Amino acid sequence: MSEKTLSKRGQKGVPAGEAFGKLVEMFAQIYDQESNPDGIPSISLGVAENGLMHEELVSFFNKIDIAPKHLTYGDGPFGSRALRSALASFFNDYFHPLQKVLPEQLLVASGCTSVLDLVSFGIADEGDGILIGRPLYTGFASDLNSRSGAIVCPVSSEGQDPMSEQMVQQYEKELLKQEKQGTKIRAIILASPHNPLGKCYSVETLKAYMRLCQRHRIHLISDEIYAMTIYQTPHNASALPFTSVLAIDTADLIDPSLLHVVYGMSKDFSGNGLRCGVLLSPANPSLLKSLKSIALFAWPASVADLYWTALLNDRAFLDYYFAENSRKLGEGYMLVTDFLRKEGVGWVEGSSAGFFLWADFRALLGDAIVVRDEGEGGKGKEGVEEEVEAMTIERPSQVYKTSKRAKERDDWFYGKLMEKKVYVASGDAFFAEEHGWYRISFSVPKEVLDIGLRRLGEVLGEVRAEAGGKRE
Repeated sequence: MSEKTLSKRGQKGVPAGEAFGKLVEMFAQIYDQESNPDGIPSISLGVAENGLMHEELVSFFNKIDIAPKHLTYGDGPFGSRALRSALASFFNDYFHPLQKVLPEQLLVASGCTSVLDLVSFGIADEGDGILIGRPLYTGFASDLNSRSGAIVCPVSSEGQDPMSEQMVQQYEKELLKQEKQGTKIRAIILASPHNPLGKCYSVETLKAYMRLCQRHRIHLISDEIYAMTIYQTPHNASALPFTSVLAIDTADLIDPSLLHVVYGMSKDFSGNGLRCGVLLSPANPSLLKSLKSIALFAWPASVADLYWTALLNDRAFLDYYFAENSRKLGEGYMLVTDFLRKEGVGWVEGSSAGFFLWADFRALLGDAIVVRDEGEGGKGKEGVEEEVEAMTIERPSQVYKTSKRAKERDDWFYGKLMEKKVYVASGDAFFAEEHGWYRISFSVPKEVLDIGLRRLGEVLGEVRAEAGGKRE
């Protein structure tokens, strides 16, 4: 009844708020060696949060003095002059831009979610579309849609490698389809490095996206939040290195006013809770001026601003931090892939960026029995795919067809994970093209990762038992 007193926008947000509340309840039970070691706390192997370097960062931050000026409005809502100067220097030294990055090209906000919200507001009207390839980072849907009303238009690979140059053709195909249906496409967003695949784009592929955006006069937004989160293992020695769009000569490729970079503190600097992000728009001062008019809603905290500035300016610590972080992530990747190999579960190989890998449980779930109430048909038959009509699943900004049986299996498996209190991110949240894909994060301390994998193994054992089969 109380929902009727809300605006249409407010009513639209109620279901999403309820769903997020359930996730927060799970977060409250997350295992912590000091604050929550007892009972059977939840283990999260599904959130893109890096806990491997927290102790080193806390030690670094504890040496920073907070002055009275950090309790004021400071330099305003766009980030302090000190932070924007430090960020410009950082981009120039680590991203290898062809054109020098300047502080006035930057706008700092309270995290990349806020940055994307601002950008969406600035480049798209309500009902306009933004293309993003599947699978895609789950937060894009809310970041780009919730306030601005822009529509996320997922691009299906249809068998193409999502990281390949051939995938660009799929984007153009979707663009033409959307515009024919009346949706004006305003931009393409690339997660570079990719989330959830954990891979980097080739220079030629990035150039192909630039040509596409130029051809249709749309923006290219490169979300490079994992740029420095790169690791090496014996299994990914041939993985492509990260290349920023800033390092590419854009002459004859794209109008530079259409090119933008999003970056933040959450991933490369393990600071999800500090909420600092930045938009770099090297050649579009009008966009920056426009966003400053609403930046009050995304004002970064002065202390977070101070901490990020200190990190960026201490190059000795920064180089140590990136190297040690890379080493620990490589160890976590090896632990997870060794586990998956023993369990007979596949994954997208060649990942070298981010905190996660994209695991393939499709074959295993294909043999699982799903038990339903007698009123819904009783017990599914062992190893038999049922003949069912395709069902329509509604997503934010999207409707697509899938097998009802496949979704049942996927939901059943996810429920088993929740029963064991191990959270692994379902591909359903990433607009995966098929059920059975999951993103597994390995950026947690080894003792937590060991517990999580043990619980995951127990779930897989139950899946095999339900299917009436045993692992060889």
